[in-house]
Amino acid sequence: MPDQPKILISPEHWRIVSEILQRHVPNLEVWAFGSRASGKATLYSDLDLAIITSRPLDLAVLAKISIDFAESDLPWRVDIADWATLSEGFRKIIEKDKVVVQNGPRQQGSQSQN
Repeated sequence: MPDQPKILISPEHWRIVSEILQRHVPNLEVWAFGSRASGKATLYSDLDLAIITSRPLDLAVLAKISIDFAESDLPWRVDIADWATLSEGFRKIIEKDKVVVQNGPRQQGSQSQN
């Protein structure tokens, strides 16, 4: 499991997040952004994650990730943003306070490992 990044989640919750990302997008870079990345989260703030790709992720992969997060033991919601589909303005907002939570080359897509 990768070292826990500097985001506001417990080690137990990081293990769950990391396992789901490794299962579905093991070779892609993933950034946290929003309140948990900026240090302004409340107890039940969601976790915002951007999956960094040059082409949109397959909808089936996005669905599997979303389902795994929804069915996990995390006490808050995880929102997934597909970098390739975001506006330039939103990308700039994300880049301002991003925290890299998973390293990987920027690839054109991903195949689920399931």
